[in-house]
Amino acid sequence: MPQSISVVIIDSDIDSINTMLKYMKSMDSKVIVEGTATTFENGFELVHKKRPMVVIIEVSENIDLSLERISQILSRFSQVSIFATSLDKSSDTILKVMRAGATEYLLRPVTEADLTYALQKVGRLRLTRPAPEDEAGRIFTVFSPKGGVGVTTVAINLATDIFEATKKPTILVDLDLNSGDATTFLNMKPSYTISDVTVNISRLDKSFLQGVVAKHESGIYVLAEPQKVEEGVSIAGAEIKKVLSLLKSMFKYIIIDAETISERTTIALEMSDMILLVFFMSLPGIKNMQRYLRYFDKMGLGRDRVKLVANRYVKKSDIKIEDAEKALNYPIFWAVPNDWDTTMTCLNKGITISMGSPKSQLNVSLNELARAIISGRK
Repeated sequence: MPQSISVVIIDSDIDSINTMLKYMKSMDSKVIVEGTATTFENGFELVHKKRPMVVIIEVSENIDLSLERISQILSRFSQVSIFATSLDKSSDTILKVMRAGATEYLLRPVTEADLTYALQKVGRLRLTRPAPEDEAGRIFTVFSPKGGVGVTTVAINLATDIFEATKKPTILVDLDLNSGDATTFLNMKPSYTISDVTVNISRLDKSFLQGVVAKHESGIYVLAEPQKVEEGVSIAGAEIKKVLSLLKSMFKYIIIDAETISERTTIALEMSDMILLVFFMSLPGIKNMQRYLRYFDKMGLGRDRVKLVANRYVKKSDIKIEDAEKALNYPIFWAVPNDWDTTMTCLNKGITISMGSPKSQLNVSLNELARAIISGRK
């Protein structure tokens, strides 16, 4: 950990307190325990006096009371990171605690590895400063006005390929809030979703957001889609703007898997450094592109930002690249070759194309697309 972190522990079990103290003592001077308390009242007074960076608080069997206490701390000390410890492994309880504002949920008995990792995250995030404008993260949105054309496949593999090429912090945001399935494609079961972020939007900060995103084995992070329809419907455009703005200060590359046109999508498009407009090379696909290219032009999104991507392209098809470009009066930035079998095999296994078929033409094309995007190729 790159900086000292001040901690207050509130726990009714003295043995649990002593165990955590032993763990933190092994971290030398990097963690400073400002005090411990076995009652909430004494603990709250300690927090008031010491103003620690982290409060480690026990979640008792009375869940509602514990949630109230977490909220009470955060309402007075909004910059504190809350580590909740509990015996309860149920996803329902975990969600309730995170929605109350906790940044970490540690199962009891707390292990040294879990506590160290949680404190390391706080240390890294406390050192993070808003990046200068020229160093802020870049947003690449993959979008299509019509479903079923491979937006999620392109977005997922673009994210993993960008991270593989750059080793820079990269996150995939599933912004298909009504029917997103990026985590299914990646065989992930994250504990938290974007709706857990938006319900806490008033106290959203880097520490909280880092605790909600999930890490995929490829190295990318994922901000997952809502698990319930009603959660996705309730998310407003202004909330998405705040989340994306914060992500730009935390990640070098933000890849958005966007839903069809909506207020949320429009905000993401306006914030994007590049928009990959995905379509099939067919008469209906070209007609749709004509309509949306006019729409983007009215939005002030020109050729420098909007790039056409022909997905599942077959060289011997009736419509050639040059035919589509002539009809659209717009260049096609990339043509991703058709390989349905490889795509479906990887999807059904929950793996990326680079993992499942690294030598395929499809993977080569997607990898080259990622490199073209990060290099800023026009």
